[in-house]
Parts: sequence; structure tokens; C-alpha cells
Amino acid sequence: MRPFYNLRIRFAECETSQNEVARRAGMAPSTMTARMTGQQPFDAWQMDAIAQVLNIDRADYGKYFFDATRKNRRTA
Repeated sequence: MRPFYNLRIRFAECETSQNEVARRAGMAPSTMTARMTGQQPFDAWQMDAIAQVLNIDRADYGKYFFDATRKNRRTA
């Protein structure tokens, strides 16, 4: 499963693209891509801005912004 599956579903439910969400949330599309691919974690302000665009309740942040499928990728 792709990272942030539930967030991707929410984009579709709101009939908006990842780039449009990024723009409306005040983020560069490249920044959003880095977050959505798991290269960089979301900052708190980014989660708040995206949640506002997509009408996500703060109580649901875990479902959308903390990907349970990601493994701890520490290297020795």
C-alpha cells in the first residue's frame, strides 16, 4: 500500500489534487510530494493547514498523517 493511503482517499473525496491541496495549504508541491512519499515527515503547521483544506478534524489526524504501514527505517 502506498504511504498515506487515507490522506490520498481524502483528496479524492474532496475532488482535489495533491498539488491543489499543497497550494491551498501554502506549501510547495515538491514539499507535499516529499511528505506524501515518506521522504520527510509532516510538520505540525502543515498538518493543520492540510486538515483545514480537507476539513479533517484534529481527532482524526492519526488516521491521515501517521502512516501505520511505515516501518522504522533506522540503519546501524
